[in-house]
Amino acid sequence: MKQRILSFTVLWLIVTVSLLLFGIHAGVFLVAALAFFTQMELYQLFDKMGLKPMKALGLICGPLIIFGSYYIGSGDAGTDIFILCFLVSALTIISKDLQAGRLRSFMPTLFGLLYVPYLLHFFIKVVKMSELNGHPDGTAIFLTIWIVAVAKCTDVGGLLVGMQIGKTPLSVISPKKTYEGALGGIAFAVLIGLFVLGIFNSYAPEGFTWWLSALMAIPIGIASIASDLVESAFKRQAEVKDSGNIIPGIGGIFDLTDSLILTAPLGYLLFKYLIF
Repeated sequence: MKQRILSFTVLWLIVTVSLLLFGIHAGVFLVAALAFFTQMELYQLFDKMGLKPMKALGLICGPLIIFGSYYIGSGDAGTDIFILCFLVSALTIISKDLQAGRLRSFMPTLFGLLYVPYLLHFFIKVVKMSELNGHPDGTAIFLTIWIVAVAKCTDVGGLLVGMQIGKTPLSVISPKKTYEGALGGIAFAVLIGLFVLGIFNSYAPEGFTWWLSALMAIPIGIASIASDLVESAFKRQAEVKDSGNIIPGIGGIFDLTDSLILTAPLGYLLFKYLIF
């Protein structure tokens, strides 16, 4: 537990210092790096399940989606690049797999491309949406940090509350998770959302009110828990405890980003239709 808290603190310091020094560009590179290593660890889990993703192909396409979504064209560039990468990858996989008389790389390769870099690129879409609405870089950074803080603190709150009063198992996929912990995590997410808004209120868009922050934190918290359970299901099927061991107390990069994958597109949609 102490290692987990220490790693959590150090990671937030790294993110904060990087953003202070290099601004939006640091955020883009951080998302790209996290997406790359998450996708790689997901492919490794697929390998352990007996699936055969074409890792090199998927890992080349992933960064193109992240970087292209910010540095090329409009806010829809990431989706366009994803479609192109998806089609090229699909045709490549089909041609190679059919020559070998089987089609076993198609689903794991393309799912990894869709589930990790494409969904995480919605953080970049939040940034582009903020910029296209005339807001400064500080607002774009604040909005992405708000989503990340709410999502990750759902996990932290769920862990702390679950350890104290958790009794009712939430899912057989992750036996340590409980309904009491989940509710505590969502409540903690609401508090963190309000806290982040209070600290950085000067960067918030005009429509981002206190009650809206509290309301939006609830579905973000729920999506965070669901996203975490998806990774737990992969690890359970691969028969591993963690996706890696690079981060003390947490595990692999996928163990770090698991709760962000479904919250990124949800956060984008909430901001798009409730604020912008």
